[in-house]
Amino acid sequence: MQVRPFTWLTLSFFGYYCAYGVFLPLFPAWLKTQSYSEESIGLLLACGYIFRFSGSILFSGLIKRVSLLVNGLRYLAVASAITMALIGLMSHNFWLLFIGLALYSMVNAAGMPIGDSLASTWQQQIHLDYGKVRLIGSFAFVVGVMVFGYLAGMVGEQDITWMITGILIFYSIVQLLHPNPMPQDEPQSAVENSVGFLGLLKNKTTLRLFIAIALIQGSHAAYYSYSTIFWTSHGHSVSDAGLFWGISVLVEIVVFFFSTRLFKNWSITALFYLTGIAAIVRWLAFGYADTFVEIVLLQCFHSLTYVAGHYATVRYITTQPQNHIAKLQGLYNALAGCAAIAIFTALSGVLYPISPVYAFSLMAAFAFIGLFITPRGVKAFLPHRV
Repeated sequence: MQVRPFTWLTLSFFGYYCAYGVFLPLFPAWLKTQSYSEESIGLLLACGYIFRFSGSILFSGLIKRVSLLVNGLRYLAVASAITMALIGLMSHNFWLLFIGLALYSMVNAAGMPIGDSLASTWQQQIHLDYGKVRLIGSFAFVVGVMVFGYLAGMVGEQDITWMITGILIFYSIVQLLHPNPMPQDEPQSAVENSVGFLGLLKNKTTLRLFIAIALIQGSHAAYYSYSTIFWTSHGHSVSDAGLFWGISVLVEIVVFFFSTRLFKNWSITALFYLTGIAAIVRWLAFGYADTFVEIVLLQCFHSLTYVAGHYATVRYITTQPQNHIAKLQGLYNALAGCAAIAIFTALSGVLYPISPVYAFSLMAAFAFIGLFITPRGVKAFLPHRV
């Protein structure tokens, strides 16, 4: 069955981010039900991010042409479903669980940059509105965290891995639809793409932007790993935690929907400053917020600490040569979404048992450093539609 690229991507993003919306906030709670300590959970999650880094780099590097992006996503979806099912079966043994999480992290992580690469390619070729497609992913995240968070509160957190497996099977099935038109290779990208990751980072603007966004988005590490545990330790239920996550992403959806209108006249540099300052404020206040209203207010900051920076980075990547896009997306996801979060998760795992305030304050410090590394005068405006 043939569908429009917009429809195909919205279904793909819905499946991926719905599963991610269950995994990211609730997987630590599932590990807790398997009798793992907070230190062990921090170690597993940090190592998971290291393998996500490896998977992003490995599989993005294998995509030589944009015409291969759709099939690449299909294979990765099936592999994600299989490996998540294995995790559910291996939970009794730490090292088997470690291996299963490593495999899952590698194949699942690659779906994010390759999906964004496909969106960027269609944004170039058919003027697809990235913000509106991506908001479907944010909506799916809300569905995952709120619906399945509520379900987990009813049936028990021990079934979370099977919920994720079911969503990933759905994700694999919708990928079988055929988008029309398919992404088209440009003449220069029909030849094997010889540009390397290190070659891309020789561009000083790209290097500084990627380091800055790695620090700012990496500062979400303590939030991703310990927010649910932090809230439940202050008397909130797992369902409440799902609601808090859902609120942050609902605000994210609104900003993604209006992103082109809101940010089209903002330079990349200005957007980085906005996201960095918001992150500093959010993490400095996070460890002290324990009432419902305080938590909800801070969750609204997610539209700035994540969305503004993500939108700016994707817009910058979209203005680069087509045969660079897949690898730039891979680098962005690997550095900001994996490597930085892996390191910062490990550090927060050391500090969190001492004091949650110390862990979140360290995240604010990383965002502060990111502000100083951000290069000045980077505009990277998208061409107007004709």
